[in-house]
Amino acid sequence: MARLTDDDRAAFRRLTETGWVQSAAERSPLVVESTTEARYRYCLWATEAAKLFRGTKPVRFGGTNWKL
Repeated sequence: MARLTDDDRAAFRRLTETGWVQSAAERSPLVVESTTEARYRYCLWATEAAKLFRGTKPVRFGGTNWKL
C-alpha cells in the first residue's frame, strides 16, 4: 500500500474536520413511491429496461457440477 504524503494527510484532515454535507438536490429520490400509479409506472420502466442490450456472451449450462 502506498504511503500518503503530508499534503494528502492535510487534505484528509480538512475533509474529516468539516464533514460532508449533502444538499437536498443530491439526495437520492425514492425508487418506488407508495402510490399504485407510481408502482405501475415503475413496473413499466423496469420492463422496458429489461429489454436493453445485454451483450453477446452465451449462457452455457453444461458440465458435471452438481449445481447444474
